[in-house]
Amino acid sequence: MKKAIAVAALAFGGLMGAAGTANATDYLETDANGVPWHWATEGECQADAPLVWNDPGFDRAYPYWYCGPGDGGWYLFSTDNR
Repeated sequence: MKKAIAVAALAFGGLMGAAGTANATDYLETDANGVPWHWATEGECQADAPLVWNDPGFDRAYPYWYCGPGDGGWYLFSTDNR
């Protein structure tokens, strides 16, 4: 009985580990010239991002956005995962 419980617990743990792993696709947003949108601070990025991101030309396959640190500032990314 103890062996069956241990096997079930291991199987459940394996399933939960796999279920919690998601592969999100992140897309660095750029302007019309291919230059990435970037800001000096995270606050500036978060304040401007909704205005930039709501451009009707953006791909709605990426319904969420976030600001991430990068070389020389904060960059706007779109993602398909929260």
